[in-house]
Amino acid sequence: MKIVVVGGGMQGRVIAKNLREREESPEVTVADLREPAGLPEGVKFASADVLDESQVRSLMAGTDAAVLAVPSSIARAALANLIKSGIPVADVSFTPDPPLDLDASARSSGACCVVDCGIAPGLSHILVAAAHRELGALDSARIWVGGIPQDPPPAFRHAIYFNPHDLIAEYVRPARARVGGRGVAPAPMEAEFESFADAELGDLQAFLSDGLRSLLGSFPQVPEMSELTLRWPGHLETMRTLWKLGVFHHDEASHQLGRVLVDRYPAEQHPDVLIMVVEAARGKERRTWRLIDRRREGQSAMSRTTGYTTAAVAMLLARKQFTDPGVHAPERLGASPQLTRTIIDDLAARGISISAPQAVHA
Repeated sequence: MKIVVVGGGMQGRVIAKNLREREESPEVTVADLREPAGLPEGVKFASADVLDESQVRSLMAGTDAAVLAVPSSIARAALANLIKSGIPVADVSFTPDPPLDLDASARSSGACCVVDCGIAPGLSHILVAAAHRELGALDSARIWVGGIPQDPPPAFRHAIYFNPHDLIAEYVRPARARVGGRGVAPAPMEAEFESFADAELGDLQAFLSDGLRSLLGSFPQVPEMSELTLRWPGHLETMRTLWKLGVFHHDEASHQLGRVLVDRYPAEQHPDVLIMVVEAARGKERRTWRLIDRRREGQSAMSRTTGYTTAAVAMLLARKQFTDPGVHAPERLGASPQLTRTIIDDLAARGISISAPQAVHA
């Protein structure tokens, strides 16, 4: 079995290590323009420009599956080239919208591509689809998710666990949701903050964020749908103040803020904990899942949960357990009981436990 991870950044290396350490011992290659530092033991390197179609075709020869983990600025063009090669792809690169418009190209080449393969979007969507399958329909679906410091620092009450400019975008990008059967897209810092109580972590705050993405189109009949991002109390008031001052809307100021935050609140100094709760209901019946994970073995909880979910999907593709040509949102996997169970079991085997869905009758 041969798997190529395109992208040598931290997320790509986490995925490559996960894949290489499996019982199947797949041959794993990280492909990038330059060899990254800290390549996992046993992982090979190939120099390749993913924006060059001929290089991609050569790279993918004899490959059973590919993982795409590149910056958002080149993600769509890179995916288009991978799809043309006809190789199955698990895509964890973030784009403003999931690249479902590449479906025709994937069908033409025979490529089976699953996009948004992370934790949220990704696993969250799989679980919502599983609830829809089990209950037959849904009246509501809510996702709460956040990667936060285990011990929040004073003032900022957060830390930088991924690209700071992508973090700032979470507070600016219109938060698409559905309320009373009507689509809404408020500015996150204009919407009302909510309280969220967790039995283990205590009191948190939640704000409406733009994480539903493909779910809104996949389940247009569900009248209530939202994703909320979790933070420690105090953080959102700081971000709302910066938003009101216009800092986020001025490119130079926003970039400068990003540099300051990375310098003052680096992830390495603030080990994280990631929590996600997915709740879906139909009438008096409800399904609820809870996941919590902490930084360990030098890997942040956010990298673990995102990368390990992607690796689990990549293995589905490499084993040919899911082969339908086209570009698929992750909820497509949730439509299958077997694929859903395979992914949950894969994560549990690597220390990421998801509570069994609670079947509640109100």
